[in-house]
Amino acid sequence: MDKATMFCHAVLSLQHPWRTMMALAAHIAELAEKHKLLERRIEEAVSRPSSDDLEIHRMKLEKLKLKDEIVRLSGAETRH
Repeated sequence: MDKATMFCHAVLSLQHPWRTMMALAAHIAELAEKHKLLERRIEEAVSRPSSDDLEIHRMKLEKLKLKDEIVRLSGAETRH
C-alpha cells in the first residue's frame, strides 16, 4: 500500500467517529422534536372538556419513553 492510500485510510478512520456522533446528535434532535410535539398534543387534549383520559395516558407514556431514550442516547454521546 502506498503512502497516499495509507493517508486516505487514516483520514477516513478519523472521520468515522465524527460521523457517528453527528448521526447520533441528529437522532437525538429528532427525538426531542417528537417529544415537544407530543407535549403540545397532550396540552391540547387536556384542555378539551371531552378529552379521552386513556389516550392522554398513552401519550404521556410515549412522551416518557422518548425522554428516557433521549437521556440514554445523550449519555452515549458524551462517552465518545
